[in-house]
This record gives sequence, structure tokens and C-alpha cells, in this order.
Amino acid sequence: MFTTLKSRIILGIYILVLISIPIGSYLISQQQTLTTKASQPKKTKIAIASPTPSASPKSSPRPSPSPEATGTNAVSFGPTLSGKIILEGRPENNQAGKLFLGILESLVNNPTFLLSFTMDLPSSGEFADLSLAGLSPGKNYVAVLKGPAQIATSSAFTISPTVTRLNSNQPLNLLSGDLNEDNTVTAADYDLAKTALGANKTSSRWNELADLNKDGIVNLLDLSLISKNLGKVGATGVWVSPQFKTATPSGSISPGGQQGYWIWVPDIDN
Repeated sequence: MFTTLKSRIILGIYILVLISIPIGSYLISQQQTLTTKASQPKKTKIAIASPTPSASPKSSPRPSPSPEATGTNAVSFGPTLSGKIILEGRPENNQAGKLFLGILESLVNNPTFLLSFTMDLPSSGEFADLSLAGLSPGKNYVAVLKGPAQIATSSAFTISPTVTRLNSNQPLNLLSGDLNEDNTVTAADYDLAKTALGANKTSSRWNELADLNKDGIVNLLDLSLISKNLGKVGATGVWVSPQFKTATPSGSISPGGQQGYWIWVPDIDN
């Protein structure tokens, strides 16, 4: 039996078939098991933190605002003043210079200002946002304004709760010619300009205040402005100006004393 080669080959094939049946069944069952497990959704374990007592709030690096600094007071600076200035003789777009502005209850000579400001007037001649905090809305006041070589001009106004526009929002003209800053135009001012006649910025005789029209030279045009205004006195009378100090920031309130560009000392007759 199974002596021939053909018989032996058939026997071997038969044995292989018998062996492969259980092996194949096992492999198929394993594949089905893996497929079934893969198709099932994974269960995600969610950790729920148990509540803990709330920590005490840390103090803020900035202190809490006081009652005065909260609400509208935190952003409101009270009523403000705005306006536009024309310095006589200057080109329209060249109004830059130091400007003094003082607030009075009424126009008098030798006044004591309720508020005073010194500012760097821009080329446009416009200023804004000067705080009038402390003054009473609806009440009448007077603003006195003086430029670096101009006599003082006054403008009455009724203070608004928000923005007050000086001179009904029309430009205020400041007369030029006060070179020695005594709030009046006299022969003394004319002589100062005459001494600098013909001088420019490179000259040893240069006097910037005498160049009233800002054309870079002291000439007859400047002298004519002084001549036109001879004898004129600015609002609040004649003043004596002390030595120049450094100007306070634009629109800031001068605290008194000798601070600011313009701190005028009145010449009081005894």
C-alpha cells in the first residue's frame, strides 16, 4: 500500500488538507475577533475633579479706585475750553509760540487769576481741552490771553458743562509789538526793533521777538506793526514780566510762584 510515488503524493496532499482545515478555522476566528473589537467604540474615562474650597482672592497689583475715581469721574475732567488765536502779522499757518491764558471772574487791572495756563501754541493757532474743573457751569468768566510779543486780549464767556468755545468759536486777534513784555506798545519796543533792523538769524543783532511777521529778518514791515500799535495797552493794564522760566507743558495749569513761561507781576501803585 502506498508503495508507488503517485500514491505517496496523493497521501501527502490529503494530510496537508486535513491539517490546514483546523489552522484555517483558527485564523478566521481570530480575524473576526479582532474586527469585532476594532468596531466597538472606545470607552473614554473622564476624571471629574472633586470641588476644593475657593482660594482667597489675591490682592491686585494696583489699588482699587477710590470712590472719587470711579464712574464718570474716572474719565471726565469737567468742562473744557478751546479756541483759536491769531498773532498779528504772522502768516496764517505760522501761529506757533508761547501763549499765556488766565481766567478771571471779571476784567480788572492787576488781577488774580482763578486759573492760569501756559502752552505751546501750534502753527494752526488752535488749542483745546484746557480743563476748567473747579469753575461753575453757567457762570460768566473772562479769559485773558497774551502772546510772546503781543499785548493781552480778553474774551468773556459763559462756561458750558462740556466744551466752551472761546469767542463763539471765532479767532481772537492778538495785537503785536510788545517786545519788552510789559503789556503795552511804546517807543521802547520800537527802539528794540530798530536796533535789530536788517538782522537775520545769523546776525549778532538778531531779535526773534522783533521779527513779528516771521519772515526771517527784522525789517520795515515789523517796525510798521509796532508803529501802528504805539500807545496801546493790553487787557488788565501794564505788567512787569520777570526773567523767563521754562514753559510748563501745553495746556497745564501753572501752580503759581515763578513756574511757567508767563508769570506776570503787576506794577501796583501805592
